[in-house]
Amino acid sequence: MQRWVGRLLFAAAALFPLLVNNPFCMAASPVLRPVAPLPASLNWSLPLRSKRCYLPYCALTRAVRYLKVHWDQFANRRFITIIDYTQPSTSKRLFLIDLAKGNVTRLLVSHGKNSGKLYATRFSNRPDSFETPKGFFVTGAEYYGPHGPSMVLYGLQKGINDNSYYRKIVMHGAYYVSTKAIELNLHLHGMARLGLSEGCPAIPMQSAETVIDKIKDGSLLYMYTGAVARCARR
Repeated sequence: MQRWVGRLLFAAAALFPLLVNNPFCMAASPVLRPVAPLPASLNWSLPLRSKRCYLPYCALTRAVRYLKVHWDQFANRRFITIIDYTQPSTSKRLFLIDLAKGNVTRLLVSHGKNSGKLYATRFSNRPDSFETPKGFFVTGAEYYGPHGPSMVLYGLQKGINDNSYYRKIVMHGAYYVSTKAIELNLHLHGMARLGLSEGCPAIPMQSAETVIDKIKDGSLLYMYTGAVARCARR
């Protein structure tokens, strides 16, 4: 374990869960599948220096370090998801990193309606704030809710995002997360931007089922806001 985690950290530094079906009626703790090691053959050459990637070095480094230190909290170690909330909502600012294949998938993702319009500038752990939380999360179970395929998120940082489960902050699909929504907002409101959620990181409806199926049940999700200590490259 330590060997491959060390290799991942080096590569990052070098490159940058309705009763029965409703997880909110269950205990407020993630139910993780049994821990299984990653495949022996891994592609560590993550294409994160690509000009089409735009993932901050600091965001990736902090995510990898958190995974290393809190290894036992994550059962699904194949994927890391980073949402870079320093970017505008018109940018594909969700980065789904497949550690087994060494590739990155980028998606549009929303923020809360009280976090800002084009940019998310305010973040909260308070109930009914309609602001997006920040920090490190572990993904929970997939369920089918009002927005279709959805996934519970458990905040891992006390006082920062630990109310997320009770706030029902989940990942779900939404039709207001699309290029058409951006164009519509430009036409109606004079600002090209995505629609706004009640705090959830909503993703394109057509991608929700596929993405959630990959990252559910115990993977790391990091909502990066840029307001962190300086990350020195090593």
